[in-house]
Amino acid sequence: MSADENLLSKIQEVRTVEDVEQVNLGLSKGWVILKITESSTVWEDGSKSSLVTYHMGKPKELPI
Repeated sequence: MSADENLLSKIQEVRTVEDVEQVNLGLSKGWVILKITESSTVWEDGSKSSLVTYHMGKPKELPI
């Protein structure tokens, strides 16, 4: 079993969050960040926009 499989077996719930304040709130309640993804869009006028998504997991047991 790899380290990733071992970590995921200890997660009871997974959520995706885009708001940094929600990420900070989750971290303060014992949630962990499993993965961060970023998607970018280039518009016709040359400008760009990005969206960061945090994949968070709630451990079955909170770390002490």
